[in-house]
Amino acid sequence: MNQLSRGVLFMSGQLGVMLLARYFFQWILDFASQLSEGGTGASVALFSASAVGLALLAFRAFDGVTDPIAGALSDGWVAKGKERRALLWYAAPLPALGLALCFTPTFAMSEGLRWALLLVGMFVFFVGYTLYAIPYWSLTGDYGRGDEVEVSRLSNLLGVGLLIATALGFIATPALIDALGFMWAGVTVSLISLPLMVAPYFAAPPKLTQEETPQGAPSQEGAVGWEALKGALSNARFRATLTLFAGSQMSLTVMTSAAPFIAVDLLGGSKGDVGMLLGPLLGVALPASALTPWAARRFGWERSVAWACGLLALVYLGVGALGVNLIHSPMTTAMLIFGLGGPMVAALLGLEAEAISACADEAAQSARTEGEEAQPSAQLGVYFGVYNLVVKGCNGVAIAITGLLAERARSGELWAVRAMGVSAGLMLLLGLALYALMRVKPSVASREA
Repeated sequence: MNQLSRGVLFMSGQLGVMLLARYFFQWILDFASQLSEGGTGASVALFSASAVGLALLAFRAFDGVTDPIAGALSDGWVAKGKERRALLWYAAPLPALGLALCFTPTFAMSEGLRWALLLVGMFVFFVGYTLYAIPYWSLTGDYGRGDEVEVSRLSNLLGVGLLIATALGFIATPALIDALGFMWAGVTVSLISLPLMVAPYFAAPPKLTQEETPQGAPSQEGAVGWEALKGALSNARFRATLTLFAGSQMSLTVMTSAAPFIAVDLLGGSKGDVGMLLGPLLGVALPASALTPWAARRFGWERSVAWACGLLALVYLGVGALGVNLIHSPMTTAMLIFGLGGPMVAALLGLEAEAISACADEAAQSARTEGEEAQPSAQLGVYFGVYNLVVKGCNGVAIAITGLLAERARSGELWAVRAMGVSAGLMLLLGLALYALMRVKPSVASREA
């Protein structure tokens, strides 16, 4: 199998899991706040959008705690001499099942049953997402085998997979929902995602054998996970990097959830018009992703991420002006503003895994310099686990804020829709400011790790 085929298979996992994630985050608030005529003639919502937002915040906080545990379990699996990629088979069905359950409630059901299905679905979705994503993302280190160029390529493929999933989510799923409804559209997305999520198992490079996988004695498995967790938390460069990606992920979560409200409530369009907003962004981001590995080599991944955060913040702040006819029409104005964010989104999505792998590798090199035994792939799962813990917690806050704004937007208060874009820009700026305060040089981070 050639490198291109392995790259497509590796990227398919990100495409599959992000199809599920994008469908969930894009439509859950819209689904929850859909209206139906009650028995008295008054309009009633399937759920309270703000209550759903708070439920998401609670689940994110709960599920986030499991992320370092999932990372330690993943690393422990590797320490036994087993291949991390085998874990994909066990975890892939869970988020797909959770998504289907979340969109099962109907107005014909009692309120208690609706909430039970939604909450159980959220639990299965978020836990399943964690159990799949952390081992899968960690394969960038396993498959890269210490080659910086290969790790950068695999990291960028994760970004490309997410962009394609976002394109399908915003362009194809509105039509799917119009044709099938929220529930059956969710089931369809789940069934499509399953084979994609197991595809990375077959993307292993030649000669990836158990003999090449870092191993450790069974009696040391717990210590390996605990020491890696302490190392990740004490890695100053990693902590500073987390602030950048926390801000960027929060902003992307807000804009993903806000897109239907911008298209329908602010611009007076339909769900299908969501694709007109995201089309320009993705149309620019996908070609720009080809330059992401070059930018990382030319300027360094850390500087590239910082600049991308700052520039994207300016774009999202411009969303506050949407609904105004600045260029030809309000929709054309919105399309141009969204398109400007394409290169920065490509950089942020394409450099995440490389940044985390680099921090883990830097810590391992520092440990080896001090005479300790440490291998990047033996602790990489915990680094991704800590990353996921922080991002999920921050995204929970982001979706809760968006839920509150969504409820005001559905009441006809258009300032709330504009506030979604402004808040996304402020989240990026806050992450960038915290990074500037916490930033250390790589050599210092290495000594502290």
